[in-house]
Amino acid sequence: MFSIIKEMAEPSKRQILLELRTGPKSVNELVDLTGLKQPNVSNHLSKLRTKGLIKAMKIGRQVFYSLANPEVEAALVGLIDRPNEDPVQKIDLDIITKQYARAAVNGDEQACTKFIDQLIRNGTPLISIYQNVLAEAMGFVGKWYEVEAIDIGQEHLASAITERMMARVVHYAPPVRSADRIAVTGCVAGNQHTIGARMISDFMRLSGWRVLYLGANTPLESFLSMIKEHKPSLVLLSVAFTSDRQEVIRALTEFGQLDNRKTFKVGIGGGQVRHEPEVFLKAGADFTAPNLSVFAEEILPKIL
Repeated sequence: MFSIIKEMAEPSKRQILLELRTGPKSVNELVDLTGLKQPNVSNHLSKLRTKGLIKAMKIGRQVFYSLANPEVEAALVGLIDRPNEDPVQKIDLDIITKQYARAAVNGDEQACTKFIDQLIRNGTPLISIYQNVLAEAMGFVGKWYEVEAIDIGQEHLASAITERMMARVVHYAPPVRSADRIAVTGCVAGNQHTIGARMISDFMRLSGWRVLYLGANTPLESFLSMIKEHKPSLVLLSVAFTSDRQEVIRALTEFGQLDNRKTFKVGIGGGQVRHEPEVFLKAGADFTAPNLSVFAEEILPKIL
């Protein structure tokens, strides 16, 4: 508590800590939000890390900073606005999911952060937060977009906030076990919907896998290159819509021609799997997974 009080007394560090209340942020984001110069922001972040008030996590090519743990944030909140409400002891996931979805499409990232932190403090497992809250909330967002209750900008806004909330959940997850297997994951060319693939990638990383997550709209050549270079045990492709189907089938065909095809399994996940899993199995996939829960509870244990 004394360390937080001391750092809050310095205006620049106070700005940074307050911005990190809404979730992990990169140096560039903090520069934009605080108006401070990049060297000053980097210097302050280094000192705050040394004092154990913040942590850093590398996601892709960027480093994101966040408060070290919920206790630091609770102390920070107490210094700022002295909340009158008691911590939530019992959470109704259905209610919080709908509240989260509404806040996300409205761009209320602080409210979304509050919901996620309630789940973290109550010890809600990562799978439950990802599948029962974030994935379900994005399901609501997708339906609202389909009936034109929201526009594409709001859908993108909700997706961006949800990816930052996922980074927050992972940041507070238990320490990662040592990795001894490699998985290549990503979305095929044309598929920009990364949340499902990110969820599975995060879960696998925390389950002891070294995950090479390639992100959205990844050319087939990149998947083939990764397979040849890193020799994974598992390759996971995401197929969100019917328009992605042919690219996935093309990938499965190319994988089948690799000399080392028998050394790795190929799984297909995403929204389209729920409608026609047999198409992908016939094309050469070893399994399909309609969501994170099925993958984590039914499929991955068999692979391990």
